[in-house]
Amino acid sequence: MNWGKGIILAFVGFFGVIFTLAYISMQQDISLVADNYYEQELAYEDQIERIKNTDGLLEKPAVSLDKKRGQARLQFPTDLKGSIYEGSIQFFRPSSAALDQTFDIRLDDEGLQTFDVSRFPKGLWKVKISWKSKNREYYNETTMIL
Repeated sequence: MNWGKGIILAFVGFFGVIFTLAYISMQQDISLVADNYYEQELAYEDQIERIKNTDGLLEKPAVSLDKKRGQARLQFPTDLKGSIYEGSIQFFRPSSAALDQTFDIRLDDEGLQTFDVSRFPKGLWKVKISWKSKNREYYNETTMIL
């Protein structure tokens, strides 16, 4: 084999590898954590204020996990439960936005709400709780591993 054929084979091999890598990379799912991340970033100052409001509370809402029953329990302090007029809890899966689930806060008389998490895929979940009480907004975030 002479130099000409070797150079041509090297170029053909190189371009074959590059096109294969480009094809494989185009097939990969690249999902952002949030679709509207830019708007969320602009509104983050409000989020900081919500977090400060939550830090000022004597008792904060708590999320506990009962793996045997496949339930997550949201417990609000008794002094807060009567004053909540709007709120939501989001089970956020960082690895896949399609698995995120959001529920309205509907506390019982004891300030408790349970969620069936037995069908949630195992792994890391972030539990994001936001609520309004006494004309103030609050936000709390915890991590849960199923």
